[in-house]
Amino acid sequence: MPGPKATNRLVQGLLNGLLVVCLGYLGVGWLVSPGTPELDQVVFKYALDNGRSIYGVRDGQGGATVGFSYRYYVHKDLGSDQEILAALVSAHPFMKTKEPDVQVNRVDGVIHLIVHGEVHEYRSYPLEGLGAVKIDMQL
Repeated sequence: MPGPKATNRLVQGLLNGLLVVCLGYLGVGWLVSPGTPELDQVVFKYALDNGRSIYGVRDGQGGATVGFSYRYYVHKDLGSDQEILAALVSAHPFMKTKEPDVQVNRVDGVIHLIVHGEVHEYRSYPLEGLGAVKIDMQL
């Protein structure tokens, strides 16, 4: 049976190892996180008639070697393009695409979003709670 000093050293070694693993995990997560988007142009606006609008904005974060991506948000009505860009930097988009071409049709109170091209990310939770507005996605 090991003595109390040996047991203390073993426990301390295990705790130090666990600390190193946790710090490594957090560091790698921080390095690969996408960061804040660089929203530079509003490409799409559509009023939903309930005090909210759908906005599409261009993200120029990719740099010279990667094309633009486009983020689409449901947000309260905003005024100028600068106000839109400033407010949406910290918001969560419901869709990210590589194409700015989105068509909107409203038929019997249902909004149809038609996207031509790649959709990289889609989340439905920002669309919930829009009241009388229903959105039908066709990809």
